[in-house]
Amino acid sequence: MKPWQFRQKTPGFGVSAGFYITVLAGTAQLPTMRQVVEPKGAGGAVLGFGVPLAHSATKEDLERPLLRGVYGLASPNRQTVIKLMVVPKEEAGFDPELFLRSAEARSLSQEHLARISATWTLLQFTFETHEAMVYPSLKFLTQVLRRFAELTNGIISDPISRVYRLPGELEHQPQTDNRIDARDFVDVRYGPERLWAYTRGLQKFSQPELEVFGVPPQLQPIAEQFLIGVSQSVLTGNLLALGGFLGSRKCPLQLAPGGLDRGQWEGVECFELIPPSGSSVADALKEWAEDSRR
Repeated sequence: MKPWQFRQKTPGFGVSAGFYITVLAGTAQLPTMRQVVEPKGAGGAVLGFGVPLAHSATKEDLERPLLRGVYGLASPNRQTVIKLMVVPKEEAGFDPELFLRSAEARSLSQEHLARISATWTLLQFTFETHEAMVYPSLKFLTQVLRRFAELTNGIISDPISRVYRLPGELEHQPQTDNRIDARDFVDVRYGPERLWAYTRGLQKFSQPELEVFGVPPQLQPIAEQFLIGVSQSVLTGNLLALGGFLGSRKCPLQLAPGGLDRGQWEGVECFELIPPSGSSVADALKEWAEDSRR
């Protein structure tokens, strides 16, 4: 008789190899590793373990401020391991003043801009391993990001979703679901061409991004609620497939191949949401909003 084989449950997806996120540290001296992660959480540190990965590193380095180099951070059960690269802004090619003159900076608050302007060092985080259920690993990452940003007067840069967040903005409150809140990882953006709305962030989990065309300006809030709602469903295990339908039964949107704008989507899978023949995206969004209110 063969021994019992237990399969570890997963939400149906993992973390993409391309998922990375950065803390722009605003202090000349970085914290010690023990200030950030510590087995007993002493002094407000995140529960976990940290280790410098340089060949010449010793345990004493955990008590010294972090320097340029590579470090590892592990969750208490060691099933999540995060790689941290510490790079001076000049070496990373990041010029805060150049960014502050960009169009992307115009939508940010003065607090966001001040922290970006004060950047000394980039702390870049990627996953080496993560738990099969993914969610605990994301919680650990969020805690580490918040702790680093708090200790360095920094700001979290999410280049995939193209957002910048203060430490207190990493988790929306109240959370939609105690496992994950899509708003923490996915952003909805708008483009001028054909009144375009699209997600940025589902690709972090090797899932297709979503786009929809023909969204009138007055319906943008409804489109955002809809796209975030779909993203929330995906990130709790309800994965999408081409040809499927979303929204109201009366006027559903169908999933079709998207991503024709290669400047936006090069190397990224994308689904377009299209309305039924004879109806518009505006009609579908209005019907969905009416259903949601019932």
